[in-house]
Amino acid sequence: MTLFTQREKQVILFLVCTLILGYGIKLYKQGHLYDDFKPISLAEKEAFKKTAELAYDKHKTKASNSSAVSPEKNYKPQTEIININTAEKQDLVKLPKIGTVTAERIIRFRDDFGPFKTFDDLLKVKGIGLKTLEKLKPLIIL
Repeated sequence: MTLFTQREKQVILFLVCTLILGYGIKLYKQGHLYDDFKPISLAEKEAFKKTAELAYDKHKTKASNSSAVSPEKNYKPQTEIININTAEKQDLVKLPKIGTVTAERIIRFRDDFGPFKTFDDLLKVKGIGLKTLEKLKPLIIL
């Protein structure tokens, strides 16, 4: 009594040979993975370390000696005023408390009922409440 037919035996033999061959190729590639890898010598490592320390020290002394305030501390983000009646989705998402879903709701509301006539019309959009509207008012126009 045989467990497999002749055709099933051939399929199993093919699958086993394919797996063994694939594993052999994987091992070969892993063995040659680092062929082009060239580790640095200790002298090169020390030279790099000295250069990095020198650059760091120059930057550190330059920052401590400068009496001017760094431009990063004076940075104020540019606020862009967005026209709520013509803005696209990517522009609306830039507004605080407005995500992609709310932006889509604003656009859908605008398409269904026409342009917003007052800021209070935004309260009719689901997801925009009084607090959100107060944050939006300085950043939008109609």
